[in-house]
Amino acid sequence: MEGAQNLKLKLKAQALADLWQSQCSLHTELFELTCDEYMHLLASDMDKLDQAIEDKKLLIEEITKLEDRRRLHVQEINEDFETDNISKLPELVAFFNNNGLESESLRLEKLNLVLLDIIEKIQEQNKKNQVFLNKALLSLKELKNTFSGGKKRYETYGSNGATRSDLGR
Repeated sequence: MEGAQNLKLKLKAQALADLWQSQCSLHTELFELTCDEYMHLLASDMDKLDQAIEDKKLLIEEITKLEDRRRLHVQEINEDFETDNISKLPELVAFFNNNGLESESLRLEKLNLVLLDIIEKIQEQNKKNQVFLNKALLSLKELKNTFSGGKKRYETYGSNGATRSDLGR
């Protein structure tokens, strides 16, 4: 590959790695907001919860913009270097390695591992938040039933501690 093309590819590789790094930062912020969301749920602080949800929406918009930029960079690489339509990270890493950009591809791989770890933590925290919400909604339903003259027993657990569905109601 000639010098100008090699420099162009190196700049694209660095730009992509910088985008990955920005994704890691934004996803870290998203994880922190997801944890804050849980704390606001526990404290029943609806104002702070609403703000956290709004902040998450804005952050997700920023993440989406970065993803669009990443796609554009990869598309430009595909067009400018006549590749076989790189679409996944392993293909991009292999392309960079084949063109003497091992350090850039290594940086991308490491950043991607960090990003995947952060995303996994976000998913786990979102599940935890959802479980809490489901339990809160069930408690509200049971409380509503006791006030509305419905049966005054809780529907979730029997007297022996087993769930009612286990008792074969």
